[in-house]
Amino acid sequence: MLNVSNITKTFKNGLFGRAHTLAVNGVSFSIRTGQTLGLVGMSGSGKSTLGRLALKLIPCDSGRIIFDGMEISHFTIKQMKKLRKDMQILFQNPESSLNPRMTINKSLEEPYRFHNTGDNQYLDERIEEQLKFVGLGSEILDRRPHQLSGGQLQRVCIARVLLLQPKFIVLDEPTSMLDVSVQAQVIDVLKNAQKKHAISYLFISHDLDLIKACSNDIAVMYKGRIIEQQSAVDLYKQPKEIYTKQLLDTFLNF
Repeated sequence: MLNVSNITKTFKNGLFGRAHTLAVNGVSFSIRTGQTLGLVGMSGSGKSTLGRLALKLIPCDSGRIIFDGMEISHFTIKQMKKLRKDMQILFQNPESSLNPRMTINKSLEEPYRFHNTGDNQYLDERIEEQLKFVGLGSEILDRRPHQLSGGQLQRVCIARVLLLQPKFIVLDEPTSMLDVSVQAQVIDVLKNAQKKHAISYLFISHDLDLIKACSNDIAVMYKGRIIEQQSAVDLYKQPKEIYTKQLLDTFLNF
């Protein structure tokens, strides 16, 4: 589904942009159809940047990105527009993902109409169907974001993404703003969606227990590089890198 090869990203900063930060340094990974790659590492390791590079939300300096058999590394904005419905992202803060002035119904309709995915005649039915799938009722459609809880808002965001029937989703800390009990509900929705539609996930999180429970493989990032990648089970049993061992020890003793 997705193959990323040796991608690099440097950001200019400082006075006149003379200083440079190498955020992602020669990273390679692949994700199979219907599988989840968990991505862990301390803050500032480059995880979120890597997720945005994989979606071409920001351009890479070098390297290749192959999505669904197509090399998209040098796709223009116009070319990427045709793929946007297939490549989506779910952010950690659902409140910032929704327009506070729009009703939930309008927020759900907007990306569907923008991508012109097909006949809008049955859009209302599709919206209600997706809301039901994520555990919400149609009574919320006339409400605005501030009238819903964080868990409800994140499920609205999931429903909005699923309406486009994507093949690949970057999950960027999708439960970090939620209570533990609500986290479990949201994770169940994401797992069910993956099982039903064979969606591939890049799951970025600081929560190692969550990553282990949701991922087929886990990659560990450190200073812009993936320093280790194993199956979720093997990484916990036999981490190869000292940094990975420290990361696991820190989390387990927290």
